[in-house]
Amino acid sequence: IASSCYSCFDYTNGLADLVVGYMGAPFNSGSEMTTAPLMVTVRNGRGREMLENAIGAGRVEVLQRGGKGGAELLSEGDRTKITIATFERDSLVQTLTNPDYVAGDKGAPPFVASLLARVIAQTLPKGMEFARYSIDYHYLRNLLFAEDRMGAERASRHVPRYAKAIMARYADDVRAVW
Repeated sequence: IASSCYSCFDYTNGLADLVVGYMGAPFNSGSEMTTAPLMVTVRNGRGREMLENAIGAGRVEVLQRGGKGGAELLSEGDRTKITIATFERDSLVQTLTNPDYVAGDKGAPPFVASLLARVIAQTLPKGMEFARYSIDYHYLRNLLFAEDRMGAERASRHVPRYAKAIMARYADDVRAVW
């Protein structure tokens, strides 16, 4: 991951007319990522026109309509605890907060990683709540990185209000880490 990605707070592509990705999309563990359904977020009329053109051309199939704010989409679980747990154990966070931490250079063997991923997936929030977890965690990690590289005052100017609002719910837990 490029270091510039660690100071980015546009994880949701907020300025795009149309966003396509896996965030909040239904995922069947047997599906290949190349054929799994994707989430489409339409932000304005131009994005709506782009989507309608893609549907009309047969390039896109709408499997489920989510409505405003994803109200009709799956959203199960509570992201709060897993967000903090992920943040606390993240190797970049460990590197920035613990001077004695040394990141490992090898991951688990592929079969172990696959097994762990399946077990973990059963306990994670689902759908939109998983998408929110991912956003929350990345914003927290990126704030720590930005403060480390820019200093707290400059980082505060760099981080958008919407990201600060999201991170506010974790303020007490995050202070305990850094």
